[in-house]
Amino acid sequence: MNGPEACTDVCFVAGAGHSGSTLLGYVVGAHPSVTYAGEARKHLFFGNLKKPLRKRACKRCGEDCPVWGGLEVPAGSDVYEALARRTGKPHVLDSTKNAEWVRERSEALCGRGVRVRLLFLMRDGRAVVASRLRKEPELGLDAHTLAWRAQIEAARALVSGFPGPVHPLHYEALASSPQAEIQRLADFLGLSFDAAMLAPWASPQHPLGGNSGTQALLASEPAKEPALAAPGAHTAAYYAAHPRAFVLDLRWQQELDAAARARFAELAGETNEELAWETDAPQRPG
Repeated sequence: MNGPEACTDVCFVAGAGHSGSTLLGYVVGAHPSVTYAGEARKHLFFGNLKKPLRKRACKRCGEDCPVWGGLEVPAGSDVYEALARRTGKPHVLDSTKNAEWVRERSEALCGRGVRVRLLFLMRDGRAVVASRLRKEPELGLDAHTLAWRAQIEAARALVSGFPGPVHPLHYEALASSPQAEIQRLADFLGLSFDAAMLAPWASPQHPLGGNSGTQALLASEPAKEPALAAPGAHTAAYYAAHPRAFVLDLRWQQELDAAARARFAELAGETNEELAWETDAPQRPG
């Protein structure tokens, strides 16, 4: 920890879950001036024993975390200020993605003179639906597709009324061309490019929530709470074989057959036009 520091900048993330926000967070959080909070809204669950531990504590450390453990948010302040003072880093990235949370927090921060930015993280909706089907196949393609469409529509509404700068970013572009995309990210965030952002697995980070498989892959050290940090059975083999490198995940192209793709197009094809990533290129390191 670097000592007390005021929070000057907060960047939020808009988009749907399963779109690569954990990877994005680790990339940005590798910068020495940034704390990747993960889903900062989950700090509201601290001390709520009705919530599972994975939702109310750092999944790497549990409640004994150097960033989140015992963190208090004084009246009249906010979680971003508390994080900045604990970590000594003036920039915070929040990947909560809940549109109402982002809208409320960004307006409050603007009122205090804190700079706010928004990253609109996009990923081909077919890839998102395939990912959700791996995790919860019982819900079916229709339910996952409609839920994804609703999240993207909410994200677009948030983007249109956001009080600060907005940067659109395709997950596929980040995974395919990391150096170019990370340079653009740094410029947008008002940061000097730092080579550590190209190797996010080398820096210790403590986000709340997020994708356990990606965290297991990118973590710089073993988890203190392995049961909280382990990837699910549906993805464990994939991450065990994954190199520590940027890799474009196109598993959906093998997992969604022609009938599933046609049904997705029927339900959400128009919503996906801006996000579709049409390529049959093999997965490859960036």
